[in-house]
Amino acid sequence: MSVLIGIALKSLLIAGLTLGLLELMKLRSAAERSWVAHIGLLGLVIMAFAPLVLPSWDVAVPAVFGTAPEAPTVAGQPATLAVSPATTTVTATRAVPTAAPRASISASAAATAVYAVPAAILLFITFLALARLIALRARAEVLVDGHWLSALARAQRRMGFKHGTALLTSDDLASPISWGLMRPVILLNTRAVEASGEAEAIIAHELAHVARMDWAKLLLARVATALFWFNPLVWILAREAHQLREEAADDSVLAADIPDTDYAQLLVGVARHECPGLLLGAHGVAPSKSSLARRVARVLDGKTVRGPAARSFAAGVFVGAVAVAAPLAALTLTPAKPGPTKPATTAQDTVDTSKPYYSAPETPTDLPRIIAQGVSTAVVAATGRPDDAEQAREAALEKAAEARQDAIDAAQDAADNAREATKNAIRDAQLHNRGNIGLQAMGITPDYVAAMRGVAPQFARLSASDMAGMRAVGVTPEYARDLIGAGFPSISADDIVGARAVGLNGSYVRALKSAGVRGDLDDFIQLRSIGIDPAFAQRAHKAGHATINADDLVELRVLGRTVPPAPPRPPRAALPAAAPPNWDPPESDPGG
Repeated sequence: MSVLIGIALKSLLIAGLTLGLLELMKLRSAAERSWVAHIGLLGLVIMAFAPLVLPSWDVAVPAVFGTAPEAPTVAGQPATLAVSPATTTVTATRAVPTAAPRASISASAAATAVYAVPAAILLFITFLALARLIALRARAEVLVDGHWLSALARAQRRMGFKHGTALLTSDDLASPISWGLMRPVILLNTRAVEASGEAEAIIAHELAHVARMDWAKLLLARVATALFWFNPLVWILAREAHQLREEAADDSVLAADIPDTDYAQLLVGVARHECPGLLLGAHGVAPSKSSLARRVARVLDGKTVRGPAARSFAAGVFVGAVAVAAPLAALTLTPAKPGPTKPATTAQDTVDTSKPYYSAPETPTDLPRIIAQGVSTAVVAATGRPDDAEQAREAALEKAAEARQDAIDAAQDAADNAREATKNAIRDAQLHNRGNIGLQAMGITPDYVAAMRGVAPQFARLSASDMAGMRAVGVTPEYARDLIGAGFPSISADDIVGARAVGLNGSYVRALKSAGVRGDLDDFIQLRSIGIDPAFAQRAHKAGHATINADDLVELRVLGRTVPPAPPRPPRAALPAAAPPNWDPPESDPGG
């Protein structure tokens, strides 16, 4: 929700500044004002897409937007997990009433869908308008009238326009229109072709749109109003930009020595033949009824400034817009939250065991992904049926299991790679009489080996490759003792690698057990991999479940649509260590 509020505020700022600047430039030419208006629209669109490429500049918002929500807890139950290298603690923070059951669609997802559906509809309407233009061009006929072709050639010479322009005619039109960039098209209706006396004015007007690339500006305005449909200032800016494009084209017509009275008469004559549907994707001569008076008055006003936009002016406006829009686009408003306490860490091999190799998906800050997410939520809400609940539950449970297994497999792969590297290091040392340099480079130091062997009897028999596998994924003696103390005294090397892969630790296990959760190590790995926290288990316990198994909790969580994505493969970790004095390596694998 805070992301949408931040985007709304930034769009209000950009649109408001642009409209204010246009008001201050009333005495400037239409071409200069049009440039300013479209730079403002470009800034809006860039702001929507910039988070895809720009680094995020996070700024905590004031208290008016609220603070970051805290996990609900139950009186007398542990809620906050604090993990340090040597000790683990579980601390109760505060007591709140039992939380209400989770809704099938969260409030933030519903708000995203409310925004995204109108935006998607507006973008789809623009796409339909463009598709209609393509179909219209396919049905049109090439105009071979000599008078019109001569008018087109003269207008192109006057404007210095060197690209070819297709001149077509169609009976499906009410007034002339133009569109396109690389292969522009001027499409005339039957009435316009018959009025050959207006050829100069019509061609000059439409060619002015083509020369100024007004079609791209039109699409820019359509995209901006679709993305920011909720902002009335953006609609006002887009309407003003359209008016200025037409006025700049009018100025080009008058600069081509077309009499102003004749051109004004042409505007009045074609006003009743406007093509509102087609003009969603093209420009036309016919003015809208709301802009007819303004355009005619301006054409007949001999004191109006009609010059083109100077290059220095255009460059200055663009640079100024970039200077304002770039930091604004990178700015991300985040809810204020209380500062966390920072645990003291002094050990060299400290590993944050509360974090898995993967992290929860970030909230999208760019509008394209917000639209995609919102439309997806709306479709699910609109098409979901009660008889699909069982199928959805099974699919969600399967996805949760896959996420867990992927995390474990990724850590096991890293451990296997480390074991293989250790075998190679031992083989190289034996062949070349180099001592234990390879093992030392991987962090398998005498201190680490001695500490791990002292954790539990089963670790005393581990080979060098097994030690390397655990070391590669960040298993420390403190971490191993923490898990053993949480109720897993016979944990194996492979088990501890899998637990480390998903960020399982003793504090987490003890907190879940205090909430009535029962299960083996694999069950707790599954719960941790799909993001079930102790507060969630406590709410289930408070609701009447004295003893809860892992499958029950997984089902409750996945039905709330909180399954995380499959984690990426963890990187191979090769932790450097200082070269210790000569020491006997642990027993290697047979044949190593």
